[in-house]
Amino acid sequence: MDELKQDYSVYVVEHELEQYSLIKRWLWLLLRSTFIIVLFYRLATHKNPLIKLLSIPFYKVIRIVSGVQIPRAAKIGKGLFLPHFGNIVLNKKAHYGDDLTIYHGVTVGAKGGASSDAGVPVIGNKVRLSTGAVVLGNISIGNNVTVGAGAVVVKDVPESAVAVGNPARILVREAKSANESSDSVDQK
Repeated sequence: MDELKQDYSVYVVEHELEQYSLIKRWLWLLLRSTFIIVLFYRLATHKNPLIKLLSIPFYKVIRIVSGVQIPRAAKIGKGLFLPHFGNIVLNKKAHYGDDLTIYHGVTVGAKGGASSDAGVPVIGNKVRLSTGAVVLGNISIGNNVTVGAGAVVVKDVPESAVAVGNPARILVREAKSANESSDSVDQK
């Protein structure tokens, strides 16, 4: 249940609900956000067989209604955040790290078909998959990475980088110096 506690904390901070009572937070999260998807994903993968058995039917309905396809077999770290409903498809065999943010329209999976690259991605910690991003194949996405909107990633992305475009180009974030005020990136 540590994962669910961290997921809850992320939603409270992202939706700026700290000032509300516990009851009002839960009502807001369950009725007005995607937290219900994350909640039932965690319950449907719970270690307690009774909790799992009772939550699976609800989770299946929520998956159909929301358009968010996160298989119960998917292993996702703590701090999962889904800012929007709709068209999220995750491969059950891919590996997902902590503090993962997934926007709508994201697909994570294997290349499949006639491709010799039938593996699945490994996604690090503190990764943001922006709207419409596609991550395919036996690749590694490092920690602290942002995959830009509409990017199609089929090659490894190093830590602290940004992947943009189709096919994705890798932009490496430079460390800021004390007197530098704007973000700068180097194209690789």
